[in-house]
Amino acid sequence: MPTPSQGVQGSARGPVANGTSMRPYDWIVFDSTGTLMTPDPEPAVAYQAAGRRLGLDVPLEAVRRNLKSAMGKHFLGACADLPTDAAYERQRWKQIVRDALLGLPEHRLEDVFDQLWEYFAVPDHWQVFADVAPTLQRLRRQGYRLAVASNFDARLRRILEGMQLTDQVDEILISSDLGWSKPNPRFYGAATERLAAADRSRVLMIGDTHHGDVVVARESGWHARHLVRDQADALSTLTADL
Repeated sequence: MPTPSQGVQGSARGPVANGTSMRPYDWIVFDSTGTLMTPDPEPAVAYQAAGRRLGLDVPLEAVRRNLKSAMGKHFLGACADLPTDAAYERQRWKQIVRDALLGLPEHRLEDVFDQLWEYFAVPDHWQVFADVAPTLQRLRRQGYRLAVASNFDARLRRILEGMQLTDQVDEILISSDLGWSKPNPRFYGAATERLAAADRSRVLMIGDTHHGDVVVARESGWHARHLVRDQADALSTLTADL
């Protein structure tokens, strides 16, 4: 068995005494945004449109830059050490909206935030990557248990349902329910408990964020693989040996 810091090379399947095939993992866990799905159009476009409805004309490139900075500020650093829940996630995203739309009048923040919160809860504003459904279906046929583990809130279940992915996984693990968000190692501790995984080395994490999805997952005893979405079949290629 490879250590959690090593990938699995070649085919891991082979006959065992009971006639079934040997699997290197009991669980394969996927990040959501950037791994299974992506906002469509990009978030900065929605943020810019929300500002323009109030007469705030922030250039798209500035919104992109502000949004990236705000995401890092409110998810990483000292914020990564803070516990989370549904109320905290709403407050976190309200701060991100404030920082992304500089110049937004404070008395309009609540309205804009509510608009954007609901906007990103609508499945039609997300696109599932083309290789996701075939990959999940293949892995389930191979006997793997599948889960989604994401920095998100209850909206994720609505989105996955709308994209017809809910029935393709066995568990949906959300930071607002687990009490911690990635890259905090306690996210993986809580996820391990929720999966009832007795052996952490039998859990594989797949995600597009190297530190939160790969480095910290391995430090927590899981295996992990880094997904780079540089081709249409990136996920199916990454999991082809499973």
